[in-house]
Amino acid sequence: MRTLLKKAYQLLWGLFILGLAYSFWARSFLPRQLRQYGDPASFGIISLFVVINAIMLYHHHFRFRDLKMETVDIMEGEKFESFCAYLLKRNGFNHIQLTQASGDQGIDIIARKKGKTIGFQCKRYTGFVGNKAVQEVWAGHHFYQLDEAAVITNSEFSDSAIALADDLGVMLIDRKKLKRLMRRLPS
Repeated sequence: MRTLLKKAYQLLWGLFILGLAYSFWARSFLPRQLRQYGDPASFGIISLFVVINAIMLYHHHFRFRDLKMETVDIMEGEKFESFCAYLLKRNGFNHIQLTQASGDQGIDIIARKKGKTIGFQCKRYTGFVGNKAVQEVWAGHHFYQLDEAAVITNSEFSDSAIALADDLGVMLIDRKKLKRLMRRLPS
């Protein structure tokens, strides 16, 4: 489905360029009777391109607008990862890359900030997040040769996970810190 949408968008780009070429250059060469078809077609294509890009831009920048923690708590795993990536971008991280869903070696997101590359594991849980998440992100951070590792959750970390993270130098972002990061969401 995604590749079909990508191909449709590429086609729209091509039609947009043709519409602009017609409007600015080719229109003057066409006979008057053909302009009655070319003008509305060109206008329609350019308008469709602008509207679709405006919708995509709005969706990209405001899809998590006014989001509450209750909504975060019921997100699916991939949606939570996408939300975390968006949240990191809003909080000054750049070069954000979501890893593949399976075989990600414990790293869901790779991002850069202040010259450091950080690997994040995203855990949307209802209970305590344990040692396993810290161990996985630590292993993934070595696999991808990253500078730092972090676990983001909408929940809390167990005492043993906190102790292990302190020992390994893994950054933990719990519910309270996640709420703080969410202050940068558009409202």
